[in-house]
Amino acid sequence: MGKTKVNMMIRFLKGMQAEKVNVLGAEEAREDNELIQKVIEDIELFYEAELEG
Repeated sequence: MGKTKVNMMIRFLKGMQAEKVNVLGAEEAREDNELIQKVIEDIELFYEAELEG
């Protein structure tokens, strides 16, 4: 997967986090956003070489 696609995926997930806060409120979205953050971190680790280049 190319750098552009990886960055797009991460931006999408961060947008999803923001939308969950907007719809559910910060406290209700907290657990979901923690899970999404773990996915973001996993993607960043997995595609680390592509993100650096």
